Amino acid sequence: MAAFAPGILFEYLLRFRSHFTKPSFAYFGGYILSLLLTSGRKTMSRVAHTCFFVERHLASWERFLSEYKWDLNLVLRTLLDTLLAQLGQSLQVHGAYLAAVDTFLVAKNGRAMPGVQAWRDHSGNADRGERIRGHHWALLGLIGFSTTWGRYLCFPLLLRLISGRLNPCQLMVDPQGGTTRATFWDCVLPLIWQLRQFLGAVPLRVVADAYFSKAPVLNPLLQEGIHLISRLRKDAVGWDDPSPEQRSDAKRGHKWKLAQLLTHLPATAVTVFLYGKQVTVHAVSRVVWLRDVEQKVKVVVIEGLKQPILLVCTDLALTMAQIIEIYAARFPIELAIRDLKQYFGIADYQCYRDVAIHRFVHLACIAFCVYRLIQFRAPAWLPSASRGVSPAS
Repeated sequence: MAAFAPGILFEYLLRFRSHFTKPSFAYFGGYILSLLLTSGRKTMSRVAHTCFFVERHLASWERFLSEYKWDLNLVLRTLLDTLLAQLGQSLQVHGAYLAAVDTFLVAKNGRAMPGVQAWRDHSGNADRGERIRGHHWALLGLIGFSTTWGRYLCFPLLLRLISGRLNPCQLMVDPQGGTTRATFWDCVLPLIWQLRQFLGAVPLRVVADAYFSKAPVLNPLLQEGIHLISRLRKDAVGWDDPSPEQRSDAKRGHKWKLAQLLTHLPATAVTVFLYGKQVTVHAVSRVVWLRDVEQKVKVVVIEGLKQPILLVCTDLALTMAQIIEIYAARFPIELAIRDLKQYFGIADYQCYRDVAIHRFVHLACIAFCVYRLIQFRAPAWLPSASRGVSPAS
């Protein structure tokens, strides 16, 4: 049995036992085991065939996702508690927990699936065309540092289906009972609020790419005491506070084209830990106002090979080196999305009910995190070690 699955796997699975009935827990354990062991597409029929020890019809496995009564939020809360207990301080980056947020597309053609529509593809892959018909997902994961491998890792936790304009699948209800269509931010920000609810009153930062460095994200996060580290567009501008020489009713001071700060301010050589090694970059920083943002932010401009790189941080206490390192720590969420698609079947769902789809993709995240924990405690069991592949890959 140890060759089939490590004993530590069953120890982790038992942590979720209280959230299921006895029959449901057999499905849950078999599902996670199947995701870890099977290759190829993770369809429900393959899951059922792999779990030969659970004598149930294929339709019963489908009902486990769509009809059986178990609370996904409690399961995810237990997953987070397990990560915190096993990884401890390695999940804190410069004195706070760090959550990474990103989005990805899943190609789907089913007309009965909620939220399927054509989405603009920003991957730059010419073979995929300009648009992909399917689902748009938002993913949130915790970033931690592995001293064993000397690099940052991402532990995916929460997902939410983004409601499109052509085929909306989520609505917002106001106190008066009126409904409006959920926007992109209405689908993404609840992931951060849910993580905040799970963690409680502890320092939390969020790192995301340039699309999230906008007032609709910055202002709600600042109101909740959550700091954001992101990237700015190369044409971004900022303003100083009004100077005494200006009119008394002036709201803004000197306007800066932020990409040109390197030519106006003396650059500083900064040694930072990037992508597994120490490197030295030249950068400048300035605290400025951004358009429509309620508080001042710190902007770091890094000298790039072709053009400057602009970073923004709402936590004014962080140094330039810390801001650069935190933004670079965002990259593992890209690798996590790739691994979730290639090895854990996050895009292989064939469900038509919203609850089943969300349970399917979150079970893939649970299997991913359990696999990472097994890597730390039972590395000899890993199949990747026999292929000469890095364990962190």
